[in-house]
Amino acid sequence: MQIFLQEESLELMERNVVRTRLVLDGNKNLIGFYSLFNNVVKINKSKREELNVFLPHEVKEIPAIRLHYLGVDNNYMKQGYGSFLMSSVLYNCAKVAQMSGCSLITVESTKSAEGFYAKHGFMHIRSEGKFDMMGMNTKGLIELLDS
Repeated sequence: MQIFLQEESLELMERNVVRTRLVLDGNKNLIGFYSLFNNVVKINKSKREELNVFLPHEVKEIPAIRLHYLGVDNNYMKQGYGSFLMSSVLYNCAKVAQMSGCSLITVESTKSAEGFYAKHGFMHIRSEGKFDMMGMNTKGLIELLDS
């Protein structure tokens, strides 16, 4: 977490590729952060159907928002901050999807974090080396914003 924030986050933001949001406590100590960027993904038909994503016949890539990183400082672990950060992720992704027509939120999860993402509504899409791609349809999130 610290290496990404110190060495990559600012550079990626300056290049206008990724946006990282920090969450601080009342004393301005870092509780956690998350990074998002726009993406497109290709997913086989059965997984698209499982995720309730139906594309026009000629479209092969799904517009997506990628959750690049989500991290909680060790001092704040096991206190609900991961879920708090995820709520912020989902809200902001819903707002983007509402304006741009984005169909999915994706994340490359480590095996140890899969349960966390599944608890928040992400489904396994495919394994990619030591990571698993997981995704969530944005339609339900947009409907929550509209209600």
